[in-house]
Amino acid sequence: MHIPTLVGSLTLTANTAFAAYSIVNNKCHYPVWVSSVQTTRSELQKIQPGDAWSEKQKLAEDGTGVNIQVVTSEDAFGTSKPILNMQYSYGGGLWYSLSSAVGPAFVDEKVRIHNTDGLPVQEIVWIDDHRPENVASYPKGEANLTLELCDDFKRRFKA
Repeated sequence: MHIPTLVGSLTLTANTAFAAYSIVNNKCHYPVWVSSVQTTRSELQKIQPGDAWSEKQKLAEDGTGVNIQVVTSEDAFGTSKPILNMQYSYGGGLWYSLSSAVGPAFVDEKVRIHNTDGLPVQEIVWIDDHRPENVASYPKGEANLTLELCDDFKRRFKA
């Protein structure tokens, strides 16, 4: 009888399959560009207003997580313009953060990281006051992370 071996193999396969995504939703009234960096930077991809970009999450590679960089101009990396960074690292649990480089990115806008699948993933929210960095974790395993740019929430509650 090989049923226990087969069941054990299927369980191992299911546990090692990694199917979570990182998503960037552009709710701004202007295009943005996104690039994913782990050991090398991917080519910049333009996201039009109302469109989204997604990428299957990757396991940490030699202790290096992934940095998803969002900029408001195609030449931002060569001209020292602000960069919004959504970083994550997965290795049994998911650690994620939000930061900006070269000055505050998306000033006067709300940006947030959250999960749209109903998992109890802590939101990271920036409204105007861009903190130096916010870090959160989801120790229960993998989870989709959605970065909302220019989220409507701020406009609904602004006095």
